[in-house]
Parts: sequence; C-alpha cells; structure tokens
Amino acid sequence: MIRVSVLDDEQTSRDLIKEYILRFQDETKIDFDIHFFSDPLSFLDEYAVSDLVLMDIDMPHLNGIETAEKLRKKDENCFLIFITNYVQYAIKGYSVNATDYVLKPLQYARFSALLSKVAKKIIKNQNDSVTIKSDKGLVKLLASQILYVEIHDHLLVYITEKGEYTTWGSLKDADDKLPEEYFERCNHSTIVNLKKVVSLNKNEITMSDGKILVVSQKKKAGFIDKLNYFLK
Repeated sequence: MIRVSVLDDEQTSRDLIKEYILRFQDETKIDFDIHFFSDPLSFLDEYAVSDLVLMDIDMPHLNGIETAEKLRKKDENCFLIFITNYVQYAIKGYSVNATDYVLKPLQYARFSALLSKVAKKIIKNQNDSVTIKSDKGLVKLLASQILYVEIHDHLLVYITEKGEYTTWGSLKDADDKLPEEYFERCNHSTIVNLKKVVSLNKNEITMSDGKILVVSQKKKAGFIDKLNYFLK
C-alpha cells in the first residue's frame, strides 16, 4: 500500500489526479491510499507520514515551495512531486528535495510514467524501512540509515544518521522489523547494522558514529561470522 497525500486548491485538479491514480492502480495492481487537501494550512496541520506527496505550487496562504519547506521539517523521506503551470517554479523545488515535477494540464502518459518510477522506489523502500511511533510522532526510518538499536528497560532507542528516535517495545519488536540480512544482535540489548561497523577489536566494535559496542561471548561466534562478510 502506497500512501499518497495530494495538495491542490483546485477541485478539478484533485478530481483528475484521483482519476489518474485510480487508473494507474487498475493497470498495475499497486494499491494506493489517497488523502486530499485543498489548502496548505490544513495539509500541514493534518499531515501524516506519507510515501508520496503531490503538491500544487500556486496556492493561497502559502505557495508550494513554502509549504514544502515546512513539510520537510515533519517528513524528510517522502517523495515529493510538484504540480504546476510554470516550469520555472518547479525548478525551485530542488531546494526542498523534490523528486520531480509535472506540468498542468496533466497528461496521463507523463503522470503515469512518473508515478511508475516513484512507485518502484517506494516499494523498495517499504521493504527496507521501519515505521515507529516515537517521541517525535509517527516516523518512517530507512533501515540503511539506522546505525544500531538499543533497549533501556522497555524503551527502544533507534540511533540513526538523522538522530535518535525512542519508542516503547522490545528488542524482538525491532528484530522483526529490521532486514535480517544485515542487522544482527551483538549482545542482549543491542542490534547492529553490520554495514555501519567500522572495525572489530576483540570483543568491541566501533560504529560509524564513533560509538564502541561490546560483543557478548554468547553472541560472538555468530555475530563475527556475519560481520566478516560486510567488513570484506
């Protein structure tokens, strides 16, 4: 399921986008969960983590670029496509990490080609991401950006390249969500992204952020076997 948030102040435009997404869904059998917004303020107030945001640029109150700047404070990882009448406005979108743009009036061929490209990336990310309810709200973390996960009492702490995120749970909860091919427990309270290990010295590993973690005797043999693959 791909969650899409559509922000456009024109009803006719929203209707056409819905028609095109549903048509694409029928053709590809990819399921979409679509949420529509007519103004930037309600969009920002009600925004929930989305895989894809389709956003008009020319809107009242806030334009698309200003809205996207605020969006990026809430969600750094969503794909963002601008919908606009003017290509010169769309070019400014790269300052807010926009994925691409599509010009009005919308043409299905261009729209579906762009949606196809983005959908493939989203599906790949969904298979390699973790969504948690953290102290910072609902957050989608790319597994590739997670360095390690630690548990303190019943609090899971995800240490990532973007910062730390805390949620309630068990280490097994994290284990079940993370890709098993490159995540491994190094002791009873820590799961490590093996791709982020810089070095191994006896019972200690140094992570890419400089943190030194201890490898327990119980976990050592299996952990080192798996780690050697990535250190090579």
